[in-house]
Amino acid sequence: MINKIIKILLILAFWFLITIFQTSFLSIFTNFNLMIALLIIVNLIENPENNLGLLSAFIGGLFLDLNSTYPFGLFTLGLVLFSIIIKFFLSKFLKIPYVSWLPKI
Repeated sequence: MINKIIKILLILAFWFLITIFQTSFLSIFTNFNLMIALLIIVNLIENPENNLGLLSAFIGGLFLDLNSTYPFGLFTLGLVLFSIIIKFFLSKFLKIPYVSWLPKI
């Protein structure tokens, strides 16, 4: 129980820092979306049975929604749908054997 709480707090802190970095520095210099790149990596290296990618997409989307002027929930919905699509393609169509050597989250 304590390990789950610590894991969620670390996820919150990580995505908060990534959101601050993306909205303050990356938006000035480039249009690169660091959040989507990191969500792809998280979904690739997590166990297929875990929902860490969906939780990360939800938390990251909420932080992006708090920092944007677009309607609230737009980034959250987009990132969660993107994570679901990645999980679907990884489970149905792609079997990546070389990812198994990476440490599981």
